[in-house]
Amino acid sequence: MSKKITLDDFLNDPDLQERTSKGRDVAKALDARAPSLPHAMTLTSVEFAEFISELTPKRLELLRLALKKTRSISELAAAVSREQSAVSKDIGRLRKLGLVRVEEVSNAGHGRKKMVIPVADSISINASLAG
Repeated sequence: MSKKITLDDFLNDPDLQERTSKGRDVAKALDARAPSLPHAMTLTSVEFAEFISELTPKRLELLRLALKKTRSISELAAAVSREQSAVSKDIGRLRKLGLVRVEEVSNAGHGRKKMVIPVADSISINASLAG
């Protein structure tokens, strides 16, 4: 049986509060017929064919894993049973497409690690096939 979300869940969970706040921002923008929506990113500098060819199944898998939980490149490599260098190259391609950002953080007692952070939780594609 699934648990119902209560008002207390919203009051005590910062992630739910943030999502609700973003939802309100988008609703207000829609009501105001704003030319663009808040919390949305538009990529206009990537050709459709290039984007599709760069978003391989392995890179999409890495993106989906990063969406579930912020992970380091080494953690992603372990999760998909691939070499860290190959995953690092794929993350670089996702970064070039504007789908993720990478932040270096302290790795207590072990130097630094690179954390992979998605820039959005969904992608919408609008492509003109003429031309």
